[in-house]
Amino acid sequence: MNNLPFSVQQQAVLDTEINTHVFLEGPFKSGKTTVGVARLMSAAAQSDPTHQILVLTPQRSLANPYRNGIRNPNFPPGVLPTLSTLAGLSRQFIRLYWPQIGEKCGFRRPSMLPTFLSMETAQYFLRQICQPFLAKGYFLEIHIDPTRLFSQILDTMNKAALVGYPLDETAQRLKEAWSGEAIREKHYEQTQECALALRAFCLENNLLDFSLQVEVFRDCILNDTALKKNFFQNFHFLIVDNLEEDVPVLHDLILALAEDIPSMLLIKDSNAGFRSFLGADPTSAERLKHICHHVFEFSEQFKLSANVHAFNLSLSNCIVRKNTTNPPVEALQAYSLRTVQFYPEMITDVCQTIHQLVHEAHTTPGDIAVLSPYLPDSLKFSLSQKLLELDIPFLSSRPSRTLAEEPITRAVLAFAKAAHPQWKLEITGEELRHASMSFFPTCDIIRASLLAQNTLKTGSKLEHFYAIPLFTRERITNEIGIQFDAVLDWIEEYQKNESLPLDIFLSRLFGELLSQPGFGLHDNIDNAALLTSLIQSMRDFRLMFNSLAEELHTDVSKMYIETLQAGLLPSIHSTPAAEANAVIISPAFTFLMKNTSVKYQFWLDIGNIGWWERLDQPLTHPYVLNRNWQREKRWTDVEEFQANQSALARLVQGLLDRCEEHVYLYVAGLNQAGINQSSPLLSGMQLFLKRIYRMRTHE
Repeated sequence: MNNLPFSVQQQAVLDTEINTHVFLEGPFKSGKTTVGVARLMSAAAQSDPTHQILVLTPQRSLANPYRNGIRNPNFPPGVLPTLSTLAGLSRQFIRLYWPQIGEKCGFRRPSMLPTFLSMETAQYFLRQICQPFLAKGYFLEIHIDPTRLFSQILDTMNKAALVGYPLDETAQRLKEAWSGEAIREKHYEQTQECALALRAFCLENNLLDFSLQVEVFRDCILNDTALKKNFFQNFHFLIVDNLEEDVPVLHDLILALAEDIPSMLLIKDSNAGFRSFLGADPTSAERLKHICHHVFEFSEQFKLSANVHAFNLSLSNCIVRKNTTNPPVEALQAYSLRTVQFYPEMITDVCQTIHQLVHEAHTTPGDIAVLSPYLPDSLKFSLSQKLLELDIPFLSSRPSRTLAEEPITRAVLAFAKAAHPQWKLEITGEELRHASMSFFPTCDIIRASLLAQNTLKTGSKLEHFYAIPLFTRERITNEIGIQFDAVLDWIEEYQKNESLPLDIFLSRLFGELLSQPGFGLHDNIDNAALLTSLIQSMRDFRLMFNSLAEELHTDVSKMYIETLQAGLLPSIHSTPAAEANAVIISPAFTFLMKNTSVKYQFWLDIGNIGWWERLDQPLTHPYVLNRNWQREKRWTDVEEFQANQSALARLVQGLLDRCEEHVYLYVAGLNQAGINQSSPLLSGMQLFLKRIYRMRTHE
């Protein structure tokens, strides 16, 4: 069935009787998922409509190995396995049993079908609901972007659902742990008030945000044995991968299904739990060992450089100040430590090294990752410009960044406004400059400014390039002018027909013009991926709000643009770098959550305290809103330090586990603000170097 050779440990799991519960734990790259796929094929050979297979992962992308296994020509014919997540199961359950559960769960219109909210649409409703509260002075003392404010309110709702406590307990839990200024306790109350207002609005209008989906599913399944049996009765085989990245409510569900599903394979990655800020709970996952008849622990790691592994162990120990003596000599071959005085020097050296790896060592760009604690605009811009000059494809990932902040968003919306004057949305000079520099490769900021000054008329009206005085046209150049006029000609042709929804309009504009040779998006993978996310976001918004827009006698595309410009955090619609074969530019934790390996990693500015310090979230708390937190305790600087130390050690170990050949570490004397800095990551590296020096002097 599977011609690949298995290790002794893997074969031991595969030889276990299929109708039993197996718990499998091991480090990254120890072959656990490979066993999971092989077990899936064995189960598929025995499946039928009454003996189906369910595969659960924390996020859809983590199920790709199973998806690829199902597509394998050797996969047994018959009933296809169900690949899902907690959110996917919740939606499926609610759709199926809505007539039975709608009224019991408190929805005011149980006779009408429910509507599931995406992250964008939940933010839209929350923004409307919070306006009266903000007008009364709520959160006045917190200096926070409104988008972050709304996302943290939603986070408290999600934590309540995923951890399993009532939503109206949130403020009390946070206040019990708080030991700072009293004003923060008032903010916790205000956060809960806004969250409960959104919950009441959802129940009134048959809307389900993510937290309410999970809460309804959780309560119905765990409290109604008949519903649970009916929903899961056809599932005979269950495979759950990356248990440590999943939430306590899912672990509760598996415990509840222990007697109903004969065959289980539960897979846990040791030393992980990188999604803890999203509710992941490795400690909770440990409970599942008790329902398993067989527990296996893998130790051997495949495709792992001995040098990188030695460096990983040594650096991790230095960070937590444990077993720091006598680092192995092999660790010296795993890294390159480079010190520069200023940030631009670091950017230049990183890009030149990538150029050497790609063009001289023939490394594929997708095998390279550039990582930093955060990815601010200035850093992304500097890296992007250098890599573009060197003709190296790249793909950036910034999940916490709003769509409106992306230059490509402002660029495409400028031409969208020009094509739809009926919206009466004004094009700004900045938007047109961004559009010109994004779509016309030879257009710099001076030429873009000249073009905007001479072609942008009142409102959203754009004049053709040929209408500009000759002297100015010569300064801008005919090449840019021809491309600009090509866009206006395309818009004029589009306006001869009935207007299209915004997502379809941008899909056509991208496919028919902006992605063609000569235009800026022809070979810019990063901007093309961002545009794909934008189009998907527009489509989701249109499907959700089309009826509402008709009731308000407005255009749903105009509604979207106004909402976008007010600030909107996107759902994740990213293109995997492996598919794009592009250098990954990403915050370190974002890269870890993709669960992919690369040959080379570049860690930027390891003296930045952001490698160690968690983001300030004044309205929520990933450790306090957690089952493992003792409610009588206070969160003090001691707990903060220990949590940050543990997170840094886990981050370093996770990154190096996903590095196959070499890591480049950069120390900048002055950060982007021109300030000297240090961090526990840099201190750990300095301790490692001291141990190496001491070892050499005693040889």
